[in-house]
Formats: sequence, structure tokens, C-alpha cells
Amino acid sequence: MTAGNAQRNRVVVTGVGAITCLGLSAEQTWCGLLEGKSGIRKMSQPDCQGFDISVAGEVPGFDPLEMLGPEWAYLGDRFSQLGLAASLQAIDAAGLDLSRGEASQAGVVLANAHYNCGRDSWGGRALQHFPTGGVDTDRFCQLVDIVREGFNERHRGYPVEQNIVYRQNPDYPTHLVARYLKTSGPLFTVSSACVSGAKTVERGVRWLRRGQCEVAVCGGAESVVDPWGVWFLNAMRALTSFSADPQHASKPFDRDRSGFVLAEGAGVLVLETLDHALRRDAPILAEVIGVGGSANANSLYAPEPVGDGVAGAMRAALRDAQIEPEFIDVVFAHATSTGIGDPAEADGIRLTFGEHASKVGVTATKSMMGHAIAAAGALGAIQCVQAIRDNVIPPIINLENVDEACEGLNYIRGHAAECRTDYALNNAFGFGGANASNIFKRFTG
Repeated sequence: MTAGNAQRNRVVVTGVGAITCLGLSAEQTWCGLLEGKSGIRKMSQPDCQGFDISVAGEVPGFDPLEMLGPEWAYLGDRFSQLGLAASLQAIDAAGLDLSRGEASQAGVVLANAHYNCGRDSWGGRALQHFPTGGVDTDRFCQLVDIVREGFNERHRGYPVEQNIVYRQNPDYPTHLVARYLKTSGPLFTVSSACVSGAKTVERGVRWLRRGQCEVAVCGGAESVVDPWGVWFLNAMRALTSFSADPQHASKPFDRDRSGFVLAEGAGVLVLETLDHALRRDAPILAEVIGVGGSANANSLYAPEPVGDGVAGAMRAALRDAQIEPEFIDVVFAHATSTGIGDPAEADGIRLTFGEHASKVGVTATKSMMGHAIAAAGALGAIQCVQAIRDNVIPPIINLENVDEACEGLNYIRGHAAECRTDYALNNAFGFGGANASNIFKRFTG
């Protein structure tokens, strides 16, 4: 079906992959969520010691050599390694046979919003930050030295010649996955703060509907638990300084919340046109029926105090899906535990769902995983698919006293809820006023 046809291609999910603080796969992560388990711990990064912020959702036990093999393990920095590992999981779960060229024209759209800060190794002065994608500080400082000294024979053969410069580019995970697939399909990188992962789903869906490709690898990867990430977000007063009990640090919608917990990780989905998935007898996990977005450029860092902007994204996705709000069984909320963001989202849900707002289930898995920035929206999309597959909704933990500004919603608190789940909506909202919502449906043929 081409873009000029009146009927658009249907889009389905055939594979998912995830690396998070709760596990090294989508299934390990899902099991942890259903158990109400928190992956938030004391930070292990030695460079982050000394900050008021001392907890994070770091990925434990990630071995790139074991997960990617010697050929691919060290081609990228940590955020790229996480993104490639999650992508390979999703590709394997989808059953794509690369030897038969089943992904040779796939589209790849990945996201990150990673900013790093290199120290000036000449004088110890902090360099002005710039988007680096994920190059680590030591390698960046070596690059600075080379630039300052001037490239000469002493540096011949140094990695800067081949990939150290490009490795700091936000495009690098997209490049790695496309290189692995040997694809000639469309490529795109989204870097729009916390909304980025959900936006990759939207971009992939639009490619597939228009016939630009038949397979799309979509998702986000982030590894920003570093001195610059902690300093920058703490300067914005976005992070919680609660450290007495890390597992209770993230408290979405609770009156005692004090900011979000920074996390790292990756989430990737394989999307396909329904025709392509059926031709190869692929496992169909769910159908993507609605994508939408909105803007509420109230400020660079904060949403509007009322939920008009976030409601706009949900309403746009519902229009795209051509369903009424009461069809939705669960909302996977963005819910980062910030003072302004949570009430704005609660208000947006009330505005969008009206009388149904008290009936639709609302969950917030960042209570257990923290906020993985550009990967968060992709991880939420994966969880929507899993909820539909298993007819169970993971809980919000640490929600003991609902903020009065967030009242009136059906929060899934404390324990997972087993219930028929046919439609799930995923929210993601970002700095600068960007909002996105995705809607997934049980596939029924």
C-alpha cells in the first residue's frame, strides 16, 4: 500500500527488547514490574560521588562482550551498546531472518537525548556542554588533547581517525543497528528530550502506513547517569535528593514526591505492516492503532500547570485510532514524580477521558524503574504490549497518599491487577513542551 492509497497499512508489533535496571531483557523487566520490584539503588558511578543526588536506576551486570559478541561489543559507547543489545533482542523475538533479507529494507528510528560534559584535561576547567550522544569523558578528553595539539604522526592509528568523533554523535546507535541489519531502508534519529522514545514509534508507524518500508526498528537508548547528567538535571531541580531508602525514592502522584530518579536503559520494538507480518507468519503481539502529539511550550522545563497540552497528545492519538476514550483500559502514565508534571498529567487524563477517567486504569512504572529519559517512552510502549498480551497491569509502588491535585483517577496501586486489557495508551512528555501518546490494541485479525 503506497502513500497515495486511501486505505493505510495496518501496523503490528512483532518483537520487543529491553535492557533496564530491572533486568537484561524485556521479560525480566516485565516480571520485575509485575512483582512490584524496584531497580533503583545507590549510584555506583564513582564520578557521581559528592552530589546531593545519590540514587539512580543503573543497569546492573550488563556485559557488552557477552551480549553483543567481540565483533560488535566495543564499536560504541555505553548508550549505543544498550541500544544495540535491545535491538538485537527485539529482532530475534520478531523472528526476522536476516540471512533471507527480511530486514534488508527495514527502517531504523532510534532516540537518545544524552548530553555529556568533558573536563578540560589541560586545566581542570569544565568544558561547555554539547550534545555528544554518549562519548565517555576520558575518551572525550583525549580527543580534546588531540585537537589542541594538532593531529600529527603520533596520533596515526588512534581511534579518532575512524570513529571516536562519530561515536559522540546522537546518530550512532541508529547507525549501528542499520549496519547490523545491512539495511537500505529509511533512517532517522529522534532527540527531543523525554518524549523521544514514544516519538520513534510514531515515526515508524507513519513510515509503515505510507509504504516507505515494511519493517521498522523503533526505540530509545540512554546512559546519562554521569556527572553532567546529574549536575544538569539537579540544577533544574528535577531530581529527588531522597536517599534514605532508594527503593522508595520514586513516588509518582504521591503528595510527598520530590522529583524523579535518573535511570539508564534501552527499549526497542519491531513494527511491521500487517501484510508483511502475515506473509512470514510472524508472532503478532499487538497492533498500533493510534499515534499523536502536541505542544505546550509553557517553558523550557515545565508543562502548563493545567493539562491542556498533555490532553492534546492523548486526544490526537484517539482521533488517529478512530476510537472513543472509553475504549482505553489502561494508561501507562509518563508520571516522573515531579511537582508540576504529575498534576498536569492527571488533569490531562481527566480532560481527555471525562466520566471514564475514574474507570480507566492508570499505572506509573517509573516508580520502579526511574526515568530513562529518551528510552522511557519506548519502554512504556513495550509495557503496553505486554499488558495486552498477558491481561495484567503492573502497579504503582510508593503511592501511599495521593496528591489532592491528582485525585479522581483509578490508580493501580501496590499490586498488579489482572484484568482484560484490549487497549493500552502510552504517554511521554518532554522538556520544551513536546508531548506524545501511542495507542496499542489487541490483535484480532
